[in-house]
Amino acid sequence: MSQLYSVPLHKSLKRQFAIVFALIVREMTTRYGNKFGGYMWAILDPVLTIAILTAVFSAVAHIPPLGRSFTLFFATGYAAFYLYRSTSDQVSSAVEANRALLNYPVVGPYDAIIGRIVLQVATLFMVNLLLFGSLWCMVPFEKIDLEPILLASVIAITLGAGVGASNIVWFHLNSTYQQIWGIINRPAFIVSGVFFLPDTVPHPFREILLWNPLVHIIGLFRSGFYPTYRASYVNMPYVVGLAIFSIVFGLFLVWLFDAKLREPKK
Repeated sequence: MSQLYSVPLHKSLKRQFAIVFALIVREMTTRYGNKFGGYMWAILDPVLTIAILTAVFSAVAHIPPLGRSFTLFFATGYAAFYLYRSTSDQVSSAVEANRALLNYPVVGPYDAIIGRIVLQVATLFMVNLLLFGSLWCMVPFEKIDLEPILLASVIAITLGAGVGASNIVWFHLNSTYQQIWGIINRPAFIVSGVFFLPDTVPHPFREILLWNPLVHIIGLFRSGFYPTYRASYVNMPYVVGLAIFSIVFGLFLVWLFDAKLREPKK
């Protein structure tokens, strides 16, 4: 009996893999183009942001909040934030960007989401490899602990994918919410600890700030580059639980509104 079901399952998985792979190739072509210059934009965002922060803050302060390099401090903060933000932005537009393909019954919203996540993970890996590889040549790191860096990266991408998946549904159902989300989400960069340490924030604002999961993600990410930085405020059960809840809830919403998502956006 098991052999009878193994063949259809194998064929189904093979078909889904082919669909996702085709969507990834399509995404690479439409997002980055077929020229190398298209891929440079994925690198320029974090590089230019880090360069601007370094230039501004080094002009008004003698030493960074942590370590001796402004560039490394801002790179470790913005890179972690960028993992979340870029994943959230890309996943939230996955279905709308591939709407024409949803007319085919074999292509579903999940395929578009998985394709975006896989491509985004590959892109972010290369961006961070180039960013910190280049930075290491200019500012050699004392010691790197890959465990908190990779853990923070996984949490950031998972949280971003979950928020993006939920926003696929909310954006489709209400265009006003999409505009409101854009306004509310703008201060996230300011209150996530990219250019300051939560340890220096006075009570009770520090406790309020720690409700932001990005503060924990950035602190965890930074601890991998600064051996003496403890980041004792990082609450792993809170941020991991929130990331898991967000991806489960987001994918549940997409499944629940599958038929609605296939309809044109009003």
